[in-house]
Amino acid sequence: MLDRKRRLWREVKDQLKSNIGNGYQEMLATARDEEDQATVSLMAETNLTLLGPKRQELEAIEEALLRLENGSYGHCEVCGQSIEPRRLEIMPETPLCRNCMSHRE
Repeated sequence: MLDRKRRLWREVKDQLKSNIGNGYQEMLATARDEEDQATVSLMAETNLTLLGPKRQELEAIEEALLRLENGSYGHCEVCGQSIEPRRLEIMPETPLCRNCMSHRE
């Protein structure tokens, strides 16, 4: 989990640096009209939207690490039962057992 967290943080950081490096601020400052400004803003928003899933995965990992620290890791947040070991192997950040997850969906 920690390796995944580090990798995701690096990807997010690199993407944000890339956005800055792509000169969005400069393009916005030199945009000739409102249409150009809207285009540049849309480009920046699109890139941030693409980071959304990575941000969500990072949050899930952070929450799993907190559960690990407080001793609740491996127990379903809804029913309190143990989460199946195989499920934790596949998705170590999952807070729900298979049964509670299927009811949520």
